[in-house]
Amino acid sequence: MMRVVRARIVVVAITALVAAAGVVAVAATSANGLPAYTNGYQSWPKLNAKPIRGGSSAHSGVKNVYASKKRAGKLFPNGTVIVKSIARPGDRPARPFQVAVMRKVKGRWRWVEYQLSGSRYTVLAQGALCVSCHMQARANDWVFTKR
Repeated sequence: MMRVVRARIVVVAITALVAAAGVVAVAATSANGLPAYTNGYQSWPKLNAKPIRGGSSAHSGVKNVYASKKRAGKLFPNGTVIVKSIARPGDRPARPFQVAVMRKVKGRWRWVEYQLSGSRYTVLAQGALCVSCHMQARANDWVFTKR
């Protein structure tokens, strides 16, 4: 009897945690599917002087890179968000088909790439896949755009 009660308590606790995580995820996402902390990125300072064309297969297209905070020496401070908008030639710049996001938390970058799916962005790639490429820019705080 006691095992059944414990099992029910565990199930209820896990269900509550999953529901809470779902609420946090919904609250942290903007209407277009991108994280709320990227809202208004188009008004942030650009790291590139003019649009970047071509590039790696992971981010091929016409790119602009925006940073929420300036570098402090060689490093970006904690809380910095870097957004790379990726448009196909001829696409509307306000609606890039991909958006790559880096967010610095506790001295470490977190990466997620989104792709436009209808009117919302959905996760295309994240984590280790992004790190494997960004290792090349490790000396530049993992950011390819040097400005």
